[in-house]
This record gives sequence, structure tokens and C-alpha cells, in this order.
Amino acid sequence: PPPYGPSMPPSSPFPPGGNSAIVSLVLRLVLISMGTLILDFLGLGSHSDAFLPTPAQHYTFERVNDRYRRDRSALRQALESPPPGVTKRRWKRVFGRRKKEAASTLVLAEEFDGNNTQSIETPILSGGALYNRTVIIVDMKPDSRVGNGIAEQLRDTVTFLIEQHRDHVDKRNHDARNAVTSKLLSSKLLPPHFLSTRSSNNHRTHNGIRSALGTEVEVVLFLDSPGGTVHDYGLASSHLSRLRNEPYITLSVCVDRVAASGGYMMACQATPGHLFAAPFAMVGSIGVLMETVNVNEVLKRYGVKPLVIKAGKNKAPLKTLGEVTPEELKMAQDDADVIHEAFQQWVVQSRPNVVVSKDWIEKVCTGAVFLGQEARELGLVDRVLTSDEYVAERIAAGDRVLRLIPYKGPQFGLKISPLDLLLGMDAAEGRAKMREKIQGLGRSVFRSVAPLFRAGAAVSILNHLASLQSQRPDYRWSA
Repeated sequence: PPPYGPSMPPSSPFPPGGNSAIVSLVLRLVLISMGTLILDFLGLGSHSDAFLPTPAQHYTFERVNDRYRRDRSALRQALESPPPGVTKRRWKRVFGRRKKEAASTLVLAEEFDGNNTQSIETPILSGGALYNRTVIIVDMKPDSRVGNGIAEQLRDTVTFLIEQHRDHVDKRNHDARNAVTSKLLSSKLLPPHFLSTRSSNNHRTHNGIRSALGTEVEVVLFLDSPGGTVHDYGLASSHLSRLRNEPYITLSVCVDRVAASGGYMMACQATPGHLFAAPFAMVGSIGVLMETVNVNEVLKRYGVKPLVIKAGKNKAPLKTLGEVTPEELKMAQDDADVIHEAFQQWVVQSRPNVVVSKDWIEKVCTGAVFLGQEARELGLVDRVLTSDEYVAERIAAGDRVLRLIPYKGPQFGLKISPLDLLLGMDAAEGRAKMREKIQGLGRSVFRSVAPLFRAGAAVSILNHLASLQSQRPDYRWSA
């Protein structure tokens, strides 16, 4: 006999009344279906049994009106942060008083006509607790790309600085508040004496970033460029001209190494009296260069006949393969002379303190370069000193000096910048933005994982029950 007693007959997996396994499976499938319906109801699942490919996105859009909103917040934080040794409470009180003084000065300045040259005095500092002016350093490093791309580097920088200086946001907010106040006055909800206390003709308040910048703003451009293509450097020079012509902005240019040809076309846009060069900096090269390689004679020597077809007799006078005629050479020379004349006029208009004569043009506008001291004697620069010396002068004069640093942001992953972290600690708006980004990331992850859970849950349950049935014949499914 068996040592463990009489053997029991094998039990059937489907004994009488053993339909509980089927009931259990049906219940599990019902639960999975209910979960699917709930996910679809919440918008986290698929809404159709048919497979529909996700449409590809072909374009995206940037809200140009809000292009510099985050940069504006970064600039405001840099301006309003207290200097070392000054408590936040004291700085906030003193800086707030200074902003009100600056706002009132700006209002007085805007009341004058454009032809009125009367100067507006800068608010006097109380004990030197505040900076006199705001100086922003823009560093234009050499770019080895073809065409240099220097105009694209300056486009956003100049536009951002001008927009913050004009402070359109503060103007819009102020105009909106004036509109609301006017409605309240017309509806007689405000006392009559309120009309005399409100400023109806100004467009500045002490809450805007312009009052934080101060009445005077100086942009210091560190320039180092040997020149490049005419169209690229001509556009870059035009961007600097916009900055120079902006009222109450001083554009200073510091040349430590070289500003030749197109580089000097940019440098001469400095505000009169604010073009500086180091003693051994190379400045000038007011000229135009056009060159190419023509291999037509070499090809003829080996029996190769180039075929050049063009429509328009002035099209591409300088060719590489085809023959260049004397008329075409003269045509190219005339083009270079026209550009050279425009270059000379650009420099003369930008340097009003230079006495232009025929001798001066014959010596300076020949494509020659000059060292710092000789360039100052010829009127190409205003002072001979390095950029570090000039920045040290501005700091010693009590100016707040900021360096504008391009920020590309995170390259991948969650798009949260250091500015988000600062705003998240100091402002309710920043915390709300961070919370919204994190919640959005969580929703996107859940949407991606939910279909896997739905399909995998049913398969896993069936596989598990089948494995238990095969491993233990006496196992019974039960609901």
C-alpha cells in the first residue's frame, strides 16, 4: 500500500459546480472593460477600436508678442536683486523710492517735444545707496561660419534691449488702468477730486522695467571682427544704428583686437565720443574686395570648352569657367566702386566729429588699417583704452554693469529653466507654472502607459491562470 495512504483519484478541473472558473474569468474581463471605459471617459485612452495613426505636426508657432517675456523677467531680477552687503528689506525700500523718482523724470522727459534739447537731471542718489546708471555688456565673439551670421546674432539682442527700454508692457498696463479709471469717473463711482490726482498724460509708472533700468542706459559692445560679406555686415551695422538712434540709450563700442572692413562698419555706429580701441587694435580697412578664380585658359589648354548661358548682359560678370571680357571686368569694378562710396558715406555720417577732407579720404578710405593711437589721431576712434579699463571706469562711477549672456535652455527633457526655479521659490505665478508643467508631464506619461496596461492586463491574467492549471492539476478557479 502507498506509504501516505490510499491514493485519491485525480480530480477533474471542471467538477460539478466548477463553473466558477468561467465566472471568475468573465468577472475579470468585465473589470478590465470597465477600467477601459473609465480611461476613455477621462480622455486618457483610445476612443475607437479602429487604429488611427496620429497626425504628424508640420508647423509650430511662436507668439512674437511674448517673445521676450521670460527674458524681461530675467532682466528684472538682475536689476532688482540687492548688491552685496545690503539687506533685501532696505534695498526694496530705497530702490522703490529711486524707481518712483526715475518714473517721474521719464514723465517729464516725455512731455517735452522732440526738438527740445533741454536736459533732464538724473535723480540724486541718497548716500550712494543706488547705482547711477545701467550698463549692459554685449559680447560679439568671432564666428567662423560662412558669412559670419553676425547680423542674426545682433537681431534679437538689439530688439530685446529696445523693447525693454521702451517698456511697452508698462505702457499697455498703464493705459488699461487709465481706461478703467475713466469709466469709473464717468459713472461717478469715484470722487471728483480723484481726477486731479491721477496722471492722465504720462505713460510711465514706477512698476515698469524702464524705471528699474533708470533714465540712462548704456550698451557696451565688445567687438572683434575682421569683416565679411557686405550684406551681412551692412545689416548688422543697421541693427546697431537702431540702437544708437534710440533716445536715452548710449551705444559704446570697445575694440580690443580688430575692427576692420565690415567690423569697422559696425564699430562706427557708436554714439559720438564712445568708440574705444586698445593701443594695438587694428582699425579701419574702409574698402571693398571682390575676388574669384577663373580657370578658362587652363580648360582651353586641355581642350575643354565651357558653355555659359545667361540672360541679361550684366548677369554674373565674374565667372569661374567662362571667359571674362574686359567689359565684364569694368562692370565688376564699377559695382565695387559703388559699394566703396556707400561705405565712405556711412562712416562720414556716423562720425560727425571728424573733419572730412580730400586728404583725409585719400589716406583713410583706401583699405588701410591703423593702430589705436593713429586711428584716434585720424578720428576713427575717440579714446585709446581696453574694454576692461572702460568697464572698470563704469563700475568706479557707480553704474550697475550687467553682461547679457545668450541662454539656449535645456536641450531635451522637461523644459524648466533656472528662471523657473527662481520664480517657483519667490512668486506664486512661478509656482503655478511649474506645477502646470509637472502635471502636464504626468498626464503625458500616463497616456503613454495606459494602453499597455489595458492590453497587458488581460494577457497576463489569462497566462497566469493557464500556468497554474498546467502546474497543479488539482487547482480550481474560483471567483
